[in-house]
Amino acid sequence: MSINPGEASASTPTNAADPRRKISPPSALSLGIIVWTDDPEVEPTVIAGRNPVALARAVAVTIHEMLEDSEAYAGATEFLQSNPPPQDRVLPEDVDAWLEALREATPYPAYSFHHVPLTGGADGTNHTVINRYLQHALQEREDALTPDSTPSSVAGQSSGRHLAR
Repeated sequence: MSINPGEASASTPTNAADPRRKISPPSALSLGIIVWTDDPEVEPTVIAGRNPVALARAVAVTIHEMLEDSEAYAGATEFLQSNPPPQDRVLPEDVDAWLEALREATPYPAYSFHHVPLTGGADGTNHTVINRYLQHALQEREDALTPDSTPSSVAGQSSGRHLAR
């Protein structure tokens, strides 16, 4: 059973059962970017999905799994001891609360969410525009993490709270 009425449950029939039904590509894609450290040599993790609620949960679960397997994050052990894993969270608001608590507990891993419009090409995407948008989004995130950035510019990053509603 799905936790969100907007998500299809496992028992919902899919369009695959009726080959005459045409599946239209999504008009937008949601991205979750996880920056693990301030080391520029460590690549961020990018998770994409159509459903922003499912994406927020996937980002939270990915971060939780990494924190469980590593002692490298300041404040992570205490955070994990005082916050139930996101897999145990039922409501989207609970996942948002977990992510916000993480943001307050430790500077890394850091995360952000982005909404990427998709238009154009034969497969429903305009790859040039999307690549340019992704490059711009990653550059903005990198700029926000540089030592000379002000706290207000980092605080302005999207938190995902709007995604879970």
